[in-house]
Amino acid sequence: MTRPPEERSAAGREAEEAVCGYLRDRGMEIVARNFRGRGGEVDIVAREGDTLAFVEVRYRGREDFGRPEESIDRGKRLRVVSAARGYLGTVSPADWREARFDVAAVEEGPAGPVIRYYPNAFDARGKIL
Repeated sequence: MTRPPEERSAAGREAEEAVCGYLRDRGMEIVARNFRGRGGEVDIVAREGDTLAFVEVRYRGREDFGRPEESIDRGKRLRVVSAARGYLGTVSPADWREARFDVAAVEEGPAGPVIRYYPNAFDARGKIL
């Protein structure tokens, strides 16, 4: 059964919050959320040292339609890259040295959200690494 849009939206926000906590626990700083740039959106922009991580968050309450990370097609990856380029145009080059594209897959577990995190999941051409 499909959830109504408002429930899906709330679940997505909760998943993003869980991922932000996960990243902070690992020493990363959240510098932007839901950045909309030309052609796309980045769910989370996080800093790890002099690296900016552009994080796509995917949530699934059930695996009926596959794992969350499997739902990120090349078109979506390219939209994230496009938005990331827009974000990089808003910050000083002195603020970062490297950029990467990460994926956070979130599913409901018995004790709360289960997060699988993939740093450097794809490159600036949208190719899976």
